[in-house]
Amino acid sequence: MTFAPATEVSQTIRLPTGDLTLSVHDGPPLHELCDFAARSNPKRGFLIVSKVLGRHLPAAPAQMRATMAALARKIPADLPQPVVFLGMAETATALGQGIFAAFRQLNPEVETLYLQSSRQGVAGARVLASFEEGHSHATTHLIQVADPALEARVRAAPSLVIVDDECSTGNTFIAAAQALAREMPQLRQIETCCITDWGNGDYLAGMPHPTKARAILSGAMTWQAAEAAATPVLAAKSNQAGSAPAGGMRSRTGLRAPEKAIRPPVEARPGERVLVLGDGEHSYEALLAAEEVEAQGGIAAVQCITRSPALLGGAMQSASAFSDAYGSGAPCFLYNVLGHRPDRLLVMTEVVKAQASEASAALLCLGHDLPVEVIACTYVPEQEGL
Repeated sequence: MTFAPATEVSQTIRLPTGDLTLSVHDGPPLHELCDFAARSNPKRGFLIVSKVLGRHLPAAPAQMRATMAALARKIPADLPQPVVFLGMAETATALGQGIFAAFRQLNPEVETLYLQSSRQGVAGARVLASFEEGHSHATTHLIQVADPALEARVRAAPSLVIVDDECSTGNTFIAAAQALAREMPQLRQIETCCITDWGNGDYLAGMPHPTKARAILSGAMTWQAAEAAATPVLAAKSNQAGSAPAGGMRSRTGLRAPEKAIRPPVEARPGERVLVLGDGEHSYEALLAAEEVEAQGGIAAVQCITRSPALLGGAMQSASAFSDAYGSGAPCFLYNVLGHRPDRLLVMTEVVKAQASEASAALLCLGHDLPVEVIACTYVPEQEGL
């Protein structure tokens, strides 16, 4: 998959909550990567919806891997080692680990480590750092570690790559970088990495160390909120932390290599259209499962159950309610469940709760009765699983 040069310069998207004007400076045409929707969030009324992320809209595994590889190629191979990657919860957890995997494949001689911010607490792990994402529906990010040896390597690392799906102002990059810089005394170089960067480079001056911005598409944005728009109210538990299961992802506490769950193999028929759902932060395994479907001749797409609150319209053709399997009480959603025209759904989860019944109910509400299978995924500590 290649991205064509941009032909658009500026575009205004009119949403019920206001007007979003985007200017593309570098990268492919906007429509190749993005669609748009209004957010049900008083802090920010717009949502730039990625077509290649595999979260709100169905994305083919090849699209996702091509995006990850394109961004990995932009990261210099000669960064001082070790290089620490940070994937940002919840939207960029698959993207972060995928870029980490692609960079390692391109540069096997470089020592790399992977951290992931999380909104789920991990029993027995130490909180290395935390930061706030001010505009989010769920503001608090935890960066946790469980292995003292890995933590020592993180603290000694001179290079940091922060991965997010999209940058609007860069304030979240600054908050994450400042939080980690306090725990990484040898840090001297930072790379920010995202699919679309609308920060116009303005945020780089606020980073704690020299920083280079890497993106597939870069530009600038302005947002004008609608004066008459009703102010939405976030649910009371939108920022509530949940609890990761004992056998949950090890990416939440640091990795030396990309992870893969212990689970039954996925089976698919040639030509079968399968929608593979990640569950919140547990999204990289959904990509791996979708690739298994494709390897058997199936037609796969990836999406995720998410906390992100959006309004119907624009990119959001349907919205289905889910409960949070991690026990936070935060409302969760699945958008555009029929966008892939699936024959059946697979839900990849660390915590089996009501996903099957909730997905079936969502489909029935839209007039479809499709098979839903939930696949339980468990993980072992990295040193045991290698």
